[in-house]
Amino acid sequence: MEESKAPGGAEGGVGGQELNEQQIIGTYRGMLGDVNQMRRKISELEQEVSEHQMVVDTLEPLEGTRRAYRLVGGVLVERTVGEVLPTVKANQEGIKQLLQQLATTRANKEKEAAEWKIKYKIRSQQEAQAMSQAQGIPTPQALQA
Repeated sequence: MEESKAPGGAEGGVGGQELNEQQIIGTYRGMLGDVNQMRRKISELEQEVSEHQMVVDTLEPLEGTRRAYRLVGGVLVERTVGEVLPTVKANQEGIKQLLQQLATTRANKEKEAAEWKIKYKIRSQQEAQAMSQAQGIPTPQALQA
């Protein structure tokens, strides 16, 4: 990432101290890493909701007294459909609520990263090259050719 800052340095560091370029870029990359980690977790949880729904769809038409097996802490436990189905539905709802919270947190983190990018005028190398080309400034690759 390429970074340019306003004259006078970056303000708003920890304890009122100024941040240097590496700290600014490091913080920004950390924010992007957090967002990507949240995206992966959201995808994983969406898959779990889908799997829970498949189990619910399979168990709902069955009699409540029919035997069903459930994996609890690595141990397969025999229960009835009537006992397992409410638990699976409750777990599914819990995962859905967690998904909503995680999506909200991710959106807030994305907003925070975007504000940080604007505040410190952070640009990716692609953005910097596109801006240079638009202004007619030769890029290092163009100078070597």
